[in-house]
Amino acid sequence: MIQIFLRSGALALLFLLTSCGKPPIEAAVEKNDRGAVSEAVKAGADVNATVGNGDTPLLLAVKTGQSSSAQALIEAGADVKVRDPSGNGALHYAAQSGMTGICGLLIERGIAVDDKGAGGATPLQLAVLGGRQETAKYLVHRGASLEQKDEAARSALDLAVRSGDTRFKNDLELAAKMRGN
Repeated sequence: MIQIFLRSGALALLFLLTSCGKPPIEAAVEKNDRGAVSEAVKAGADVNATVGNGDTPLLLAVKTGQSSSAQALIEAGADVKVRDPSGNGALHYAAQSGMTGICGLLIERGIAVDDKGAGGATPLQLAVLGGRQETAKYLVHRGASLEQKDEAARSALDLAVRSGDTRFKNDLELAAKMRGN
């Protein structure tokens, strides 16, 4: 079913998105089109419905690094506490993808900075594993623990050392010291 929109180009966009066989919100997220996400929401799309891969649109956005879409979904009221079957939530994927701004939005909406996901990993540990230094430092500034251990008994500092980047470890420790001031 095609819904008619009178906004600039929205009709053509909606037709294009629905013609791929995906719900408009899913297609908009995949294209990281904030405007199309907003239009789909205005047209009544459920921001918490599962999409083709079984994730919610927000999880799809953060898993694929689509920050514009993720921001639009959060602002539209998407459930920020949703988790995938592995136990990871939006903050875990945002941290792993280096989506620092999205991490901030999720923390502001009540997600604990040291929330444990799959394998007991925290968002900070996933940022370190992903080599996302700016995101890792941001999480530390927001209160993430450098010493929290995952199920393999590894802390974020352990992971930074194992990466071979001593500057990364030093930057994390400095961020923790600065947080205390």
